[in-house]
Amino acid sequence: MLNGSNKKAAVGRSGRKWPKPRAVRRCPFVASVEVTELRSGTRLSARTSEVGLGGCYVDALNPFPNGVQVKLRIVRDQGVFEAVAKVVYSDPSVGMGLSFTKIVPEQRLILENWLEEIVLQLRPVAQ
Repeated sequence: MLNGSNKKAAVGRSGRKWPKPRAVRRCPFVASVEVTELRSGTRLSARTSEVGLGGCYVDALNPFPNGVQVKLRIVRDQGVFEAVAKVVYSDPSVGMGLSFTKIVPEQRLILENWLEEIVLQLRPVAQ
């Protein structure tokens, strides 16, 4: 995973270099997501592949372009997470990286609980 101390450029799934690495670690996280562009109301249904406290990656064949403000709604067995985000990078026919810009406290708690569950599942079991 990339973190804020990594000075090298991030590389997208298509091999394209991105100017800035992620500041916050993301964890593997597959869930249904609905992303709505705030300005036009255009909606797309897709799935996430990673999530962290600062944002997520959405696998999508027709991602929104860089800079677009969106509302996202991630649906998982244990509930729904909603936030406002900005597209920070877009890779045509692959997906887009979103940075959360507004999360109400109740929604942040849902996200934190999901991430805690993921981290516990990823830890090796002591024998």
